[in-house]
Amino acid sequence: MKWEILIGVLAVLFGIYQMVNSYKYVKVIQHHGNKTTSSFSALTVWYSFAFGLGMLILGILAMFMKI
Repeated sequence: MKWEILIGVLAVLFGIYQMVNSYKYVKVIQHHGNKTTSSFSALTVWYSFAFGLGMLILGILAMFMKI
């Protein structure tokens, strides 16, 4: 039972960390982006944020649901 809570907390923290870094990267692109910036940067930010959100949801589920 305690392992699920520990894994859940770690997943939630990693998800929050990932979403914050995605937001920071958006700000870097907005400030420093130019013609040489890759067109895949937006896709990278989107999937990074989605991965963080998925980790957040899975972490919450791991903490409160019995598998």
